[in-house]
Amino acid sequence: MKHKKKIVLPLLISSSALVFSACGSNGANPAAEGGQKQTQEGGALTLWMFDTTDYIKPAAEAVAKEMNVKLNYEFINPETYKTKIKVAVAANELPDIFGQYNGRSERDLILNSKMAAPLNDALKSTGLESKFLDGRLIKEADGNIYSLPYRPEQSEVLVYNKKLMADLGLQPPKTWDELLNVIKAANAKNVIPIALGGKDRWPGDLLYNTLVLREDQEAYAKAQKGEGKFTDKPFVDAAEKVIQLAKEKAFQPGFLGNSDLEAREMFYSGKALMVMNGSWVFAKAIPALGDNLGYVKFPQTGAAKDPFLSNTGDRNNAPYGIFVNVQSKQQQKAKEFAIRYSLMINDELVKSGQPSFANTDVKPTQKVNEAYAQYLEDFKGYKFIQTYWYDTVAAAVGDEYRDLNQKLYTGTLSAADFTQKMEQIMRKK
Repeated sequence: MKHKKKIVLPLLISSSALVFSACGSNGANPAAEGGQKQTQEGGALTLWMFDTTDYIKPAAEAVAKEMNVKLNYEFINPETYKTKIKVAVAANELPDIFGQYNGRSERDLILNSKMAAPLNDALKSTGLESKFLDGRLIKEADGNIYSLPYRPEQSEVLVYNKKLMADLGLQPPKTWDELLNVIKAANAKNVIPIALGGKDRWPGDLLYNTLVLREDQEAYAKAQKGEGKFTDKPFVDAAEKVIQLAKEKAFQPGFLGNSDLEAREMFYSGKALMVMNGSWVFAKAIPALGDNLGYVKFPQTGAAKDPFLSNTGDRNNAPYGIFVNVQSKQQQKAKEFAIRYSLMINDELVKSGQPSFANTDVKPTQKVNEAYAQYLEDFKGYKFIQTYWYDTVAAAVGDEYRDLNQKLYTGTLSAADFTQKMEQIMRKK
């Protein structure tokens, strides 16, 4: 999940015949499309991934070199990727290997299209199946494994700039009142309190998800099962808090026009005091801020008991996955690449001190950042992780809900109006 800034690598042709290309938010590029044609003719493998985290690309290059294969890859802004992968599925134009955007509906799109190749045979023939930790290779109802992991489990975090916080003479907030005080103090010093990428919709959605969780841990599950409604008090109270945050100028001016990547850059560059985002934010925040990076659990903003024992996030019930195109002309080679790629990514995670999804002899190559180490310890102690709402509903429902959620931040909807509309949307099939 992710930078607005375009990353365009030149086309490189070496003696090992490794060719790679990458793009930012503009979608397709000629090198990747050319690579797909070559693959269909028995040449290069093609790879699409929506993740732009630094280690994702070097891992692809390393596996290509290890297997001595020619590789064309394309790394795509996540919001663009969601559309691109849907079009590719419908047009039967998927690359050899491709990543899945997170969530049940995105996964179902691929599996229901019957365009994912079973990986059981390659996992056995390569002898690498045993490398993966229990539960990380997901067997579908037909007994087949269609995807491979490439991201650790994750949850919401509130990270802050220690120096800016100290300059304001404040401590990171642990309660709703403390959060409001920090926002007021930051605004008084012309410091952005919280950087938020409202344009992409999902950052505001995840914040609201967490605010509801802080009101009642069971609220969403009950409403989803029909044992409660999305107009119940926890949803209304959380919506009121979003409205209040907007009124208090908690976010940067024009935040509804800023992407998540732009918002995060404000934090990385020291222009914003805090950012609330998924734990994937550490990948860029650590090198940007180093020991100046601070982290706390999201404050106790509502009535929930033991609020710090739960969080919103993703565990194995809504995985990110790497798939192989069942129509790949080099299917076995693509399968082996995908397996080795997944394990290579795992090694990169371990090197940087992040959680792993497979066994490896690789050790951390650097001191684990203090803030990140505290997050890892906290993550182990969570009794409950509420899956991000979008990942539990059909994509059409999730997108309509996120459009509505974005309007909540504009101040044009009351909490009552918002929750009534949300009740209608969430009941759609």
